[in-house]
Amino acid sequence: MKAKNTVAVLALLPVDFLVVAYGWWAAGWAGWAANWNEEPYEPPMAELGTACAVVAAIGVALLLARLWGAAAFQVIPVLALMALMSPS
Repeated sequence: MKAKNTVAVLALLPVDFLVVAYGWWAAGWAGWAANWNEEPYEPPMAELGTACAVVAAIGVALLLARLWGAAAFQVIPVLALMALMSPS
């Protein structure tokens, strides 16, 4: 059973990387735009929320497939995206 979790995690790493990279890019772009216009930074909640929803949907699918270890691993990208949502 542990081999299935490992395979699922390794198979989902590129997807998780792309989703977190998209969130990081969106937050960085919004920060750059706020700095350029000399406005306070507001995180792009729509983009980050969509990225969180994608990762959470993958986690739910893993839970439904009874891959508990792989589903628990999906918490890491969600936490990374949630950290980008803080306005500071």
